[in-house]
Amino acid sequence: MKLKSIAAASVVALTALSSHAASTDWGQHDLLESALGLSAGGVIFDTFSFSLGAQSSVASSVSSLGAIGAGTYSLFSVGGDGLVGTSDDQGFGAWTFAGAPTVHTVSLAAGNYYYSVFGVANGAAAYSINSAASAAPVPEPETYALLAAGLGMVGFIASRRRRD
Repeated sequence: MKLKSIAAASVVALTALSSHAASTDWGQHDLLESALGLSAGGVIFDTFSFSLGAQSSVASSVSSLGAIGAGTYSLFSVGGDGLVGTSDDQGFGAWTFAGAPTVHTVSLAAGNYYYSVFGVANGAAAYSINSAASAAPVPEPETYALLAAGLGMVGFIASRRRRD
C-alpha cells in the first residue's frame, strides 16, 4: 500500500515538473519590465499582462538559454470581457525566439495587453522577456507655431516670385 502512495506522489511530482505555466501581472507598464522563466523540461506557457495609460511605443524581446523548441511569444490586447486568453482578444504580433534576442516594436493605444510565451523545453532551460514602453511624444504648441510660420514664409516667397 505504501509503495502505491509513493508511486502516485512521484507521478504527480514529475507531471508538475514537466510543464510550466505562470501568469504575471505587471500592472501599469513601467519604462522597462523584465521577467525570467525557468523550466526543468516540458511545456512552457506563461502570460505577462500589463496596462498602458497613454498611446505608447512598446519594444519587446525574448532570449533563451538551453534547448527550447518551438519558442514563440505573442502580444495581445485584452478583449471586452476583461479576461486574458479568450476568443475576443486581438493579436498584435507573434514572433519566434531562440538564443539571442531580436527586438520587435509595436505602437499601442491606451488599454490592457498581455504577452503569451510558449515553448517546449528539452531539459533544463530558461528564458528572459523584456518589454520597454515609451509614450508617444506630444508636440508642443511652439512646434505648431514654427511649422505655421515656416509654411507662411514659403507661401510669401512663392507669391513674390510669381509677381516678378
